[in-house]
Amino acid sequence: MTTNAAPSEEVRFKFPRKHLVTGEKILWEGRPSIVVYFLRSLLLFVFGAMFGVLALLQSNQTVDLSNLGTFLALLAMLLLVVLMVGVHRKWGMFSGLVALVIIALVVLNVHVNGLVYFIPMAIGLLAFAIEYVVWSHTYFAISDRRIMTQYGIFNIMFADTQIDRVQNVTVVQPLIERILGYGDVMFATAGEMGGIQSSDPREMMRAGGAIVWDNIPKPFQVRKVAEEIIFSATRRQAVQYVTAPAQAYVAPPVVTQPAPVYVPPQPAAQPAQASQAAPPQPSIPTAEAEERMVKLKEMRDKNLISEEEYQQKRKEILGRF
Repeated sequence: MTTNAAPSEEVRFKFPRKHLVTGEKILWEGRPSIVVYFLRSLLLFVFGAMFGVLALLQSNQTVDLSNLGTFLALLAMLLLVVLMVGVHRKWGMFSGLVALVIIALVVLNVHVNGLVYFIPMAIGLLAFAIEYVVWSHTYFAISDRRIMTQYGIFNIMFADTQIDRVQNVTVVQPLIERILGYGDVMFATAGEMGGIQSSDPREMMRAGGAIVWDNIPKPFQVRKVAEEIIFSATRRQAVQYVTAPAQAYVAPPVVTQPAPVYVPPQPAAQPAQASQAAPPQPSIPTAEAEERMVKLKEMRDKNLISEEEYQQKRKEILGRF
């Protein structure tokens, strides 16, 4: 099994080692895709810059809607507003509202400082900086024992789940995400609470037990690493259960009553001594032996152990029965 999987992206910041217990090893670590985090704010910055240039050019002349050039310029500015709102739900809405105010100033021929026209561009730059800080403090990791997630800059939110509690790993990758090389990875756990989702960590902490990593680069590589660790842990636990020494069953001692013996009246005769049967050797109860045989057969059917290991363990169980 390959356990030294490289992180999905080379990053300057590694998963905080202070969360690891003694002997625990990180087998995969990463962050959300850079494309998702920075592409939206970068486009917002570009659209804001284009809008500022058009607004500055129109502010130097009287707006005449009957002029084809002026009409097309205002139409392009409105189109850029729509693009800003569409490319980024949070910061794009704020930038779009500021842009609409600037368009109104231009149409009404209100002269302001030229830097005002580039406020949407500044909002895009601010969004880029904030999202970089958030991205640099988001950590995903898979160790040989746990799946761990951490968010937050000042208020830290950390969540983990044991490997043996993960039931399956699901990858969701729509067409656009497949082209760009990222997707969402969900770890379904046995619990009903305590899950976490990267897009809304607080909501998932209240709602469900699954751990969802949004926008992970090379999601199928992450799934492969997780599946290998889960398979290894499941096989190790199953083998330990079957081969664990059973508690010896000791039958209670049986004392046989001596048969009546006629003793003639002779002074030298001695009374017969009572005999006590020796207890049987320790053995495994029938129910436990049958349970171990069924578990051993399931392990062989699932290819968790080889046929040779199956026959060897079967002989050991029958020897104790």
